Amino acid sequence: MLPTASLADTVRVTRDVLLPVVAQGAIVRRSLVSRAAERTHADDRILRRVRTLREQYGEGPLLLQFPNRTIGLVLDPHHVRRILNETPEPFSAATTDKVAALQHFQPHAALATDPPLRAPRRHLNEEALDAHSPVHRHGATMVAAVTEELDVLHATLGWNDFREIWSRIVRRIVLGDKAREDKELTALLDTLRSNANWAGIHPRNQRARARFERKLEEYVENAAPGSLVESLMLGAITTNAPGVDPAGQVPHWLFAFDAAGIALWRLLAVLATRPDAVDTIRQEAKHHDPLLPYAGAAVQESVRLWPTTLVVLREARTQTEWDTGTAPAGTEFAIVSSVFHRDDEALDFANDFVPEIWLDGRSDRDWPLIPFSAGPAVCPGRNVVLLTTSAATSHILQHYDLDLDPHTRELLTTGRLPTTFDHTTPRMGFWRRT
Repeated sequence: MLPTASLADTVRVTRDVLLPVVAQGAIVRRSLVSRAAERTHADDRILRRVRTLREQYGEGPLLLQFPNRTIGLVLDPHHVRRILNETPEPFSAATTDKVAALQHFQPHAALATDPPLRAPRRHLNEEALDAHSPVHRHGATMVAAVTEELDVLHATLGWNDFREIWSRIVRRIVLGDKAREDKELTALLDTLRSNANWAGIHPRNQRARARFERKLEEYVENAAPGSLVESLMLGAITTNAPGVDPAGQVPHWLFAFDAAGIALWRLLAVLATRPDAVDTIRQEAKHHDPLLPYAGAAVQESVRLWPTTLVVLREARTQTEWDTGTAPAGTEFAIVSSVFHRDDEALDFANDFVPEIWLDGRSDRDWPLIPFSAGPAVCPGRNVVLLTTSAATSHILQHYDLDLDPHTRELLTTGRLPTTFDHTTPRMGFWRRT
């Protein structure tokens, strides 16, 4: 048997690691809790606790025993690689808690599906998202939506203001231009996601879900040219497998794009304090290449510094063997992203903004940096996210000077970068460049 935490250590891990992650919200962030997490330096506490556990119990994974469940806290970088590379068997991405949460708004998503249906659903996502191409077939249309919407920035914006603009971009890219003003669709999804934070504890809002699905089905059935749902329907023809539910894949795209907006907003705050990086991005834009390597690297660095997926979960479908023992079938393995992304004992750049690591090979070393996860369940929309967020970053910096509020400026320029950064806090002025 793998090492098992004592009762006292299980209580400490629950307090310092698990509760802060759960309380912030796995599906949609709870702003008040995120603000408290920043003030209390929650991720610093998580990293300190994990270091103590490594010293006490070894490389792990460390089993935490709870009523009716066993959690395996992943402590070693090689175990992160193994678990992600051996997904979906034996380490399923469709964990019990994740499935319970996603039942609220995307029960048929590939992420919530086990074999054998997982393979065709995953294939459909990869086909629709052009997962194996650096630029999506509709890349030009996507970039046009980004630049058109961002041309209206002015004055000072907070997160909610920026999210309204970003949501218009997302609806246009995913569903087509007719969805631009469909704020109800986004509001319905927000309601369902908020309920999903409580997984199986919260009753399902059948009325909101039915309304959301009816609206979504209409966009899918009348797929707009150049939209992701058009690519989806073409992919469905080639996939041609029963039970795939093409429309059921779309909620996850809308959900994931929200995380991309959070990463972009944090990045803009950092760039407002990094004139050298701004100059590099502006120079890169002069090449008129749809691929913007440095801007894309900056986006990935934003997600490394402040992961939008706080914890990566996998559930073992069978008993698994490790160097230090076995874990029973049903063990839910938890990879806390910041534990590996911000470990300054392993990474000399852990607490600095260094986009270059995504260009010079340092991000590909044994230590797991996983802004888009890794292995067979790696985000199939990575190319789309990097294309749109790098285009947004480049366009904004070409046309605007950024003016960050004093509190956030001090947070990002005094000492090392904070391990916890509430994205709802910054306010930024966008002033047209002359």
